[in-house]
Amino acid sequence: MTREKNHPALLPDWLAAFPELHGLVDPTWWAAVHAAKETTIPPRTIILRKGAPCDHLLLLAQGTLRVYEMAECGREIVLYRMHAGEMCVLNVTNLLDESTYPMEVVTEDAARVISIPMRHFHQLMAHSADFRGFVMATLARRMSDMMRLVERVTFQRLDLRLACQLYQRFERVNMAPLTVTHQELARDLGSSREVISRLLKEFERLGCIRLHRGQIELLSRETLKRLT
Repeated sequence: MTREKNHPALLPDWLAAFPELHGLVDPTWWAAVHAAKETTIPPRTIILRKGAPCDHLLLLAQGTLRVYEMAECGREIVLYRMHAGEMCVLNVTNLLDESTYPMEVVTEDAARVISIPMRHFHQLMAHSADFRGFVMATLARRMSDMMRLVERVTFQRLDLRLACQLYQRFERVNMAPLTVTHQELARDLGSSREVISRLLKEFERLGCIRLHRGQIELLSRETLKRLT
């Protein structure tokens, strides 16, 4: 591969979303970059289905992806969300053992997805120490997140988990009203809409929130924080 082909002005702009990878200079990485394909996917699109073959490494340059498990009864639980600059760790593990995908992945907003062919992924894992370091660090962070999820689901009461979920969402929007449905909250917490609606009504009775159609207004930050 020529030096001119790897000149910064000729590199794809999606690399800017991955500062850990942007500075890699080994030929194996540049071969993978130039073999990568970029796709823009609209919101609420399932991009990976359970049981689908894994033949590409997925990197997310823009947007948010939700990785979730769907029970036979139709209830969902969100395992994690991918944001710009991240890779899908379940996708990585499936590439390593060449198995099918165990979960489903859907776009929550417009997503810019980068696909690197499997053969380039295996070459990177074999020959690029820097790339392996990026993968291992990502796996470690996600494993920690998954352990916290298991701990919350197993040991924390649902009302506590819901209060924490609401408080974190309010913090992200500077305490502005949340545009979220009861079903969406239930999906994130692995519960049913009926149970979440009942708990939200109780929170409203306590005076910390006010419920509107498709929206939740914060009335008392202190009261909600006490519930967490």
